[in-house]
Amino acid sequence: MFPLLFFIILIPFLSIPILLVIPAYLIKKVQSVSAILVLLLSFLLLYGSLTSQSYLTAPISLNYLGFNVGFSLTQNTLILEIMAAIVFAASSIGIDYFIKDNKRTYAILFALIEGSSIALFLSSSLLFLYVFWEIAEFSMFFIIYLYGASNRRYAAIKFILYSIISSLLLLVAILFIYINITPNTFSISQIIATASTIPPTTQLIILILLLVSFMIKIPIFPFHNWLPDAHTQAPTQGSMILAGVLLKFGGYGLILTSFMLPIFKNYEIYLAAIFSLSALYSVFVAMRQSNLKRTIAYSSITDMAIVSIGIASGSILGVNGALYGMLGHAIAISMLFLVAGTLKELYGTLDISALKGVIKNFHALAYLFIAATFATVGIPLTVGFIADLLIFTAAFTTFGAIALIPLLSVILLGALLFWIIERVFLSGRSVQTGYLVNSVLYSEIFLLAITIIFGIMPSLLIH
Repeated sequence: MFPLLFFIILIPFLSIPILLVIPAYLIKKVQSVSAILVLLLSFLLLYGSLTSQSYLTAPISLNYLGFNVGFSLTQNTLILEIMAAIVFAASSIGIDYFIKDNKRTYAILFALIEGSSIALFLSSSLLFLYVFWEIAEFSMFFIIYLYGASNRRYAAIKFILYSIISSLLLLVAILFIYINITPNTFSISQIIATASTIPPTTQLIILILLLVSFMIKIPIFPFHNWLPDAHTQAPTQGSMILAGVLLKFGGYGLILTSFMLPIFKNYEIYLAAIFSLSALYSVFVAMRQSNLKRTIAYSSITDMAIVSIGIASGSILGVNGALYGMLGHAIAISMLFLVAGTLKELYGTLDISALKGVIKNFHALAYLFIAATFATVGIPLTVGFIADLLIFTAAFTTFGAIALIPLLSVILLGALLFWIIERVFLSGRSVQTGYLVNSVLYSEIFLLAITIIFGIMPSLLIH
């Protein structure tokens, strides 16, 4: 297991020197092979965890400059690692369709984000979690800045400013933990075991710092303002990675916070109220959008707020639901953004009022968007159904009637997406200007298969 875990982390980083020297026509192949190899090894890791619990035990580590660089695999981090591998594999397909220029730089940035994201989820040290967080954030900044739409520079600068604030708060919180815990350590497992010794007032300061940091990243109202602009301007694969993986940094951080700080339990009801209002608010704002990607971006805020409610419940059921919710959201939102990006290539616009009758010319694309909508709202046989079942069971058990607010937001979100399906895909006359490549459909079908497999067999990931 140990070499396998290291290989999964190192493969994206090892692909970078290869990408620097190979001919341009091989860049797509190397990028795709690297991402798919990580996915295959991740599935092998999943198989190993099902056959032997030794895969989910002791961390592996090495000493670097006096710090312990450790990685560990637990049931929680396994789900997030599988999630990241799936999204990056799907995003690596069809690069030629969406990225037209300077593909070498894009492929290197892609590899940096992939390697850093996986290392972050598997890191057993808060210090190195922060390091990989920073690498991924700045790499995404350059993807938006260099490869986005016409207003990409404004969106990229807005993204990085919010990210810097989030990162600084996280760093200060980590240093506070290190200083106030005995013995001084960055080890996540040791902090979880001994954080109760931190004075309550200090715990509260750390909690506020971590909550604001992670609420920016998830994002939660009123810290969400950067996300719609980033998604609207980012290239298609950038939106898939940003929504499918980078937002989960905040979700994972929130889970760690609930584990590390005993004082978290005192504020669960208030957090549930904030997350519930964020979910409902973002649905109503989504209804006012005219741009398809911007609408999907606001739906992402709703989904991640619901995931956060599962974490706030403080129960094993809620945390498992949140983890499964992050997996389901990553797959469904990637499908939605992939279809939206393809529509931009085909029709030259993402204006909902200008897109008509897509199903008449592109049957598969329309059906795949419908399937992604089913997964988003939690129709049975999808990952979203299992996640919603766990999250809302935990929410109603812990918070009672407050859980009706996020439940209403799911219903309204479903109504909005089905209205978009009727207006964009089923009605009117289709007038496309571009062409569709099979690699986009292959990526969509792969994501659809994954959401059904894990929707039918959740025991593969949660026990």
